[in-house]
Amino acid sequence: MIKIFNTWLKEYWSCILIFLTIIGFVSKALYNYPMGIMAIIGLYRVVSSPKDIWNDQTQKTFIIVFLCLWLPLLISFPDAVNQSRAAQTIFPYLRFIFAGLFIIQELSKDKNRLNFIVYAVFIVVIFWCLDASIQFLIGQNLLGYPYSHYVGLDPSNLARKVYFNNLTGMFYPRNTIAHICSILSAFCFIAVYQHVHKYKWLWLSLIPIFFVVFVSGRRAAWVMLAFSSFGFFIYLYLCAVNKKQIMKLTGMITLVVSIVFGSTILLHQPTNDRFKVTLGLFSNDYEIIDKATARRLPLWETAYTTFKANPVNGIGPRGFRYVYQDYASQDNFWVDQTHPHLLLLEIMAETGGLGLLGYLILFYLLIKSALNRKRLKIEFPFLLPVLVALLPFNAHMAFYGSIWSSMIWWLMAIYFSNIRLAEQQNLGHTT
Repeated sequence: MIKIFNTWLKEYWSCILIFLTIIGFVSKALYNYPMGIMAIIGLYRVVSSPKDIWNDQTQKTFIIVFLCLWLPLLISFPDAVNQSRAAQTIFPYLRFIFAGLFIIQELSKDKNRLNFIVYAVFIVVIFWCLDASIQFLIGQNLLGYPYSHYVGLDPSNLARKVYFNNLTGMFYPRNTIAHICSILSAFCFIAVYQHVHKYKWLWLSLIPIFFVVFVSGRRAAWVMLAFSSFGFFIYLYLCAVNKKQIMKLTGMITLVVSIVFGSTILLHQPTNDRFKVTLGLFSNDYEIIDKATARRLPLWETAYTTFKANPVNGIGPRGFRYVYQDYASQDNFWVDQTHPHLLLLEIMAETGGLGLLGYLILFYLLIKSALNRKRLKIEFPFLLPVLVALLPFNAHMAFYGSIWSSMIWWLMAIYFSNIRLAEQQNLGHTT
């Protein structure tokens, strides 16, 4: 048994390292350690054999895509409002290219390695959501972390402070579980789709994900999960031979999830309140819309004003907090903010028009190259979370912050691993 385990560990050590990055998201910074180790190994391989990497079309495309976001960061540095803070983002950001190359090289060796990541992510996300559901139902999770509260402003009366429920699960005391699980939901969809024909009720395992994301009250997570679910449904429908079966299965899932959602809205007052406030997004009244966005309209106005004043290369990454009062209106609701809480405006304000151009080129390259290869049936499930993570109206964590940057490039590397694996298999068939 020890010999078998050692053999398995020797073969899959890199997969474990890649997976540990996801496990590390439960903390504020643990994910940086496996990411850093992969970056060091990746850097060594680049220095050792640069031609092998550059001659590989998949890895070369990954490098070009990375440069679409990193070069605008570098160009923004000379005019950054706080060069010390900008440097802490720009130069460590290079770790993602080397870690990404490491992931691509390792996971594209055989299909089992990529499946290992898919199934491992599926298991851990379901476990996290079941644990958080227990926290919601009995007041604490399996580790004893409490279903806590945090103080905020009542959206209907900003002069009054109220307590909001704070579902954290294993991520205690941070409430990022909904964001992380919603973006990783695509891996759960892939795992269920691959095995639902054998285990017909496996789709029920998805319910805890929808439940936790919904009761968390994190509306940005609602949006990401909605896009992930809808995108995966469209993919299944277009690729399915038996479309009636897909519609039937989707109908069953939708019915059960709707019952869970409806019951939660009716019986859980904080969720009921958050849902009612969110409906204000469909209003024509500025004040109501502002409340529905958790008072983010002044943030977005300030970010856009910042961009207009610095249209070429912006104010430098993570510089928004240092100039907020300089560009905010006199009646602005917020005293300061670390980032605009809207991905597109963060790019525009902090890296200017060049950053926006790089972001658009990145999207163009991803979509164009996917269409040119004509293998969307194989690639789309892994492209989907990348596109959702890069949605221009994502309004949660900072785009240039360590957490979301790590998530984006981890997802990107998994996607390119799938591309390289498919290309190698295709080359094997042709030869």
